[in-house]
Amino acid sequence: MSSWRRLGVLHAVLAGMVTRAIVAIPAALAALGMTTLAQARTVFTNTDEVRACLPLAGGDTLVGTGGGLVRVDADGLSRHVWTASDGLPGTRIDALVADGDRVWVGTDAGVAQFTGDLTHGVATKPVRDLVRWRGAIYLATWDGGVVKLESDAAAVHGGDAVAMHAGDAVAMHAGATALRVRVSALAIAGGTLWAGTAAGLYRMQDGRLVRIDGPREVTALVADHDRLWIGAPDGVWLADGGAPKRLGGGEVRHLALAGGAVIAAGIEGLVTIDHGRVVDVPGAPHGFVQAIGVAHGAVCTGGLDGLWLRAAGSRATAWRHATRAGGPPSSDISAIAADGPRLWVGSFDQGLATYEPDHGWRRIATPGLDARINALVVEPRAAGAHVWIATAEGITVLDQAGAIVTRLGKNDGLPSRSVLSLARLADGRIVAGTSMGAAFVDGGAVHRVGPRIPGDQGLGNVWAIAETSGTLWLGTTTGLYRGPAVGWTTKDGADDPVALLAQPGPTAEPPGAAPSGRWQRLSVATGQLRDDWVTALAARGDVLWAGTYHGGIARIDGDLVTQLGGGWINPAGLTWDGDRLLAATMDGLLTGDGQSVTWNTTRDLPGRDTTGTIRVGHTLWVATRRGLATID
Repeated sequence: MSSWRRLGVLHAVLAGMVTRAIVAIPAALAALGMTTLAQARTVFTNTDEVRACLPLAGGDTLVGTGGGLVRVDADGLSRHVWTASDGLPGTRIDALVADGDRVWVGTDAGVAQFTGDLTHGVATKPVRDLVRWRGAIYLATWDGGVVKLESDAAAVHGGDAVAMHAGDAVAMHAGATALRVRVSALAIAGGTLWAGTAAGLYRMQDGRLVRIDGPREVTALVADHDRLWIGAPDGVWLADGGAPKRLGGGEVRHLALAGGAVIAAGIEGLVTIDHGRVVDVPGAPHGFVQAIGVAHGAVCTGGLDGLWLRAAGSRATAWRHATRAGGPPSSDISAIAADGPRLWVGSFDQGLATYEPDHGWRRIATPGLDARINALVVEPRAAGAHVWIATAEGITVLDQAGAIVTRLGKNDGLPSRSVLSLARLADGRIVAGTSMGAAFVDGGAVHRVGPRIPGDQGLGNVWAIAETSGTLWLGTTTGLYRGPAVGWTTKDGADDPVALLAQPGPTAEPPGAAPSGRWQRLSVATGQLRDDWVTALAARGDVLWAGTYHGGIARIDGDLVTQLGGGWINPAGLTWDGDRLLAATMDGLLTGDGQSVTWNTTRDLPGRDTTGTIRVGHTLWVATRRGLATID
């Protein structure tokens, strides 16, 4: 029986047990050969980017961010944050729509209902908007079209949260299929359902959505009785009983009605329409905004620089910028490393930060540090640790205070300026993997390492580095290489014995034993891997585990290679935690024993796409594309 089927059987058995039997779950899993992790205890996300907002009765505001759903008070201070760890289908919030006493929360993985807390999540494609039409709820989904929610009860009542499920997508006519199913907005005008998509404007006719002449792409809709206001990349449009007409302005992200006037949020800030002309909203925040919410006399807006509030009864110019919450520089975590209790956190494109339990979060604003961080390694030193940072522009080494110690690029000898991976070997040497090969880095000295491959790209992308008993392993896009941990003695590796690559053939060495002084390639063609794109490596003794992009994990012990499955492994996604092998995959964090194909998925994380793990003291940190979580 497969591990997933075993898990299904176990869940079915546990469903009929009494509450006191829950304590036996870990033992039951162990009996099936499965390894467990406790649930997430604390979640850290970045909530600076406001993607949706909605004032609530009483003065609070719901804010949809890239790092979760936030409830803030009248002063803009956070009261509570919800993520996928708390029951949301997804952590990124794209829509907040009031519906009686309920607020619908559209996320990057479905929709949920908010009535003071979260209820009845429904998994779908990303939800950008929703409307109630003829007693039913319709979702605007990205890549899934317009989807009708089906109630698990007899009817959906405005104030009662009820369980629901996604029904079929509404048929659509005309327009490129790949674009028309990317739906950004819905509205009811003239008693009819309208949909704004990447393929233009659609109107419900005879049970299907038919394309209407107008903007080539629609990003927002709002209805004022029979009039339909339309937001598009080329400004504001209006359909008032005839064909839509463009009124002007720049890119629009969202629309709302306030006191009978339409307000558009977009690249030019907040604008409105005055006698057919697009004009700035007096006193409103300047610069790019992508959210606008109006309710109970209050208005909120926001974008990449956070949340702005205008309370009910305030003057038109009385906007307040809410205080930003502490947290990582972005929820898209690309690398983590530890220096004692201090956690270093690198993001995909928003830079670096540290976290310490006694001091909280600190952004590292070092001038010249590239914000696109690929890997981190801590180098212990007597005078204080240094942190090595691999970025799209080379390597930067910082001291504990965040000051630059060393900066290296292609002109300093790196094979390429794009550095993808870093590793510290047992003897203290640092190895950097780049988009054109690998190199040892010692202070300012750089020495190439690995097989010499003719051609402009050389060895190509080196995504992972590990060592076993003095043997160096390089995971690349073209397979797994093993060889001597010795740098080249010549600049280009020509005629260099430590850069030679063993050629496959009848005289080749067995899979587990590279010829002395030569490099060996393990690949799909040689039978050791199921995918040549090797993204992660983990070693224990003389045994190596190699994770691949879509071929799972291979266990390599001498000339014995065992395929363990495991799915799509992310770069730097394999680590040992005690007796558990942790695999950070695009579909969750997996735990196993490193011997068998049995894996257990850790749920309750802020994002499914996990990027790495590290243990600091008694706490296991898990990085995802939607934030960080700690697990006891």
